Amino acid sequence: MSILEGKSVLVTGVGPGLGRTIAYEAGRLGANVAMVSRSTTLMEEVAGEIEKMGRKALIIQADITSQDACNAAAEKTQAAFGRIDGLVNSAYRPGDLAPVNEIDLDVLLSAFDVTVIGTLRMIRAVVPVMEQQGGGSIVNVGSQVARKVVQHQGGYASTKAALASLTRYLASELGPKNIRVNTPAIGWTMSAPARAWLEDQAAQGGPSVDETVAAISSTMALGRIPTDEECAHGVLLPLSDLFSAVTGATLDVNGGDYMPL
Repeated sequence: MSILEGKSVLVTGVGPGLGRTIAYEAGRLGANVAMVSRSTTLMEEVAGEIEKMGRKALIIQADITSQDACNAAAEKTQAAFGRIDGLVNSAYRPGDLAPVNEIDLDVLLSAFDVTVIGTLRMIRAVVPVMEQQGGGSIVNVGSQVARKVVQHQGGYASTKAALASLTRYLASELGPKNIRVNTPAIGWTMSAPARAWLEDQAAQGGPSVDETVAAISSTMALGRIPTDEECAHGVLLPLSDLFSAVTGATLDVNGGDYMPL
């Protein structure tokens, strides 16, 4: 299956969580992949895996809290691949895991600077390229917690809710340029950050990781937590031509845990 064959995709936030899997799967589905992160260690590993599949991989060390860095990332991607067909905004900063009224507001501001404003910086950097080439597709990775309350996730949820709202406005504004903008709302995964959070909850006297996983799975129609690969596919499908008429949409990728009208 090569639904991204011949496309060039730029992925931000390629770290130990879902971003790494998104980049790898983009290559496996046929794309050349540019990766953006503050650290090169994991990107080097993923780049090697992508190149073994016969695709091109580009490593860009950058901080998306800088517009100049975002502009440079877009320029490097265009120079290497000739175009930017897709942008996946996966970079985020979770902020405090605490009740909303106890969140450090400076920490929350920092989370918004990465998750929301950083995403807008990257979009502003790639839109001129996409417009010049006749179109493109942008995916802002969202989260189920923006709509379904999870204890102590209010700060993180607020950044993803803002991103979901901006996605709809961007879809309307960029549609005439043939640029689609969508957001997958990712539910539970067993990525490294998610497992670390479960382990932290257990260490504070909560249920064991296995007990929590069983409880979470019991609420899902599929009876299991989706894999990172499955979630990555939900992120990448909107970049394909199969979704050419889809924009401004929220795609729930959660195993049937949350089913809004």
